[in-house]
Amino acid sequence: MKRSELFFGAILVPIDFVALLFASAAAYYLRLSNVAQGVRPAVFEFDLPFAEYMQLSAIVALVIIGLFAIHGLYAMRVTRKVLDEVTQIFSGISIGIMLVILYIFLSAELFQSRFIIITAYVFAFVFVSIGRMLVREIQHVLLRRGMGVHRVVLAGNGPFAAELTKIFARKRELGYVVVAQLDTIAWEPLQQVYNRHGIDEIIQTNPTLTDVDNLVLLDFSEQYKIEYRYVPNIFETHAMNVQYRQIGSVPVLELSRTPLDGWGRITKRVLDVVGSFLGIIFLSPLLVATVCMIRKNSSGPILYRQIRAGRNMVPFEILKFRSMYSEYCVGPRYGGLPAQQKYQELKGKANERTGPLFKMRNDPRITSVGRFIRKWRIDELPQLFNVLRGEMSLLGPRPHLPEEVALYNKHHRKLFTIKPGMSGMAQVSGNAGLAFEEEAKLDIAYIENWSMWLDIILLMKTIGILFRDKNAV
Repeated sequence: MKRSELFFGAILVPIDFVALLFASAAAYYLRLSNVAQGVRPAVFEFDLPFAEYMQLSAIVALVIIGLFAIHGLYAMRVTRKVLDEVTQIFSGISIGIMLVILYIFLSAELFQSRFIIITAYVFAFVFVSIGRMLVREIQHVLLRRGMGVHRVVLAGNGPFAAELTKIFARKRELGYVVVAQLDTIAWEPLQQVYNRHGIDEIIQTNPTLTDVDNLVLLDFSEQYKIEYRYVPNIFETHAMNVQYRQIGSVPVLELSRTPLDGWGRITKRVLDVVGSFLGIIFLSPLLVATVCMIRKNSSGPILYRQIRAGRNMVPFEILKFRSMYSEYCVGPRYGGLPAQQKYQELKGKANERTGPLFKMRNDPRITSVGRFIRKWRIDELPQLFNVLRGEMSLLGPRPHLPEEVALYNKHHRKLFTIKPGMSGMAQVSGNAGLAFEEEAKLDIAYIENWSMWLDIILLMKTIGILFRDKNAV
């Protein structure tokens, strides 16, 4: 561990503590300001003087810092993504405020200023985020100047080594510099690099490396206390989620396809039901307005129904607001053979996607209202009813057509381990601009690494996509 990493990891604790106290003080004095007093006079300062209030705030700040530590916000490395950090800050502060509210309720004490709690909540999130942003920027500046970087040896050749070399050279803020790339694994070359440059980390980039070569790397790392990482082979990739079992006296490791087996699946379903129900309630004015626009713009049904492949490849009928002229809609309910012929014609001439999927810009089959609702993803809102019925999830792999699924390779079948989603890893990482193979890799990564935090991050990114994505139409 670099001294700079230890320093920046340690200094975040007092910075967060000061930011939380500053947020509390700012909320207190804002409530006593002339503007706030003019709206409603404050009387709590007589029952809770500033000194006593700050003592309580210090206790709450320590609790929140403990929650930050549980969330991993004091990890020493700088490679954490900004959105991940902001999400964890928001979660830690939210839980801390909820504990304060719970304490007030259980102690049967009446705190006379809800304004202070809400304002301190907002200020805490803003001040902590700003403090961490400044620390991160200072750390990045130092890393770009070569201070505190990790000196890395890439052991093995091939595309993984080349890709890592490019990434480390392009993103100096990650804190890595490649001091050597060894095609042949032996103790002497490693020792020479260590004596000349020093080594902080070895990354084995060849999944087909022999056991003898791997042992050399492991022994060298162990002797000089060097961090060791490696690119997994195919079996190890599938063994991302393992559970220990014992049958009699025989120890067994069970490969789990996804963390969404068992309680994870139950948790995700509860969130889907609650989220879709609330979404339908809050978005009902928008849903009604869209129905009126579609009905006025063109003749035909309001909803477009299409068969898609769901979990375990079980077909289901997906719901969308109709965005095309009804005579061009493909399916037994709609335009029939002429619509199918038009679809095949466009697919053969104007498909912008690689792989089995079809996508084109300026599709002549789309109505003027259809372009608008596609741009803002309004056409997909009826899928909330698919989620409520249990056919889809709020987040998951994109649901595809059966004829597209027929063209999948064997490894793509893992996409059907869980329910398809309204949004997901692929959609927030490039949407229609992604090649199919890249989309499949992202969705499989989501399946193998699902967590509640990942879902929260993806939901936040999905909202951001609405305002900046250029691939919707």
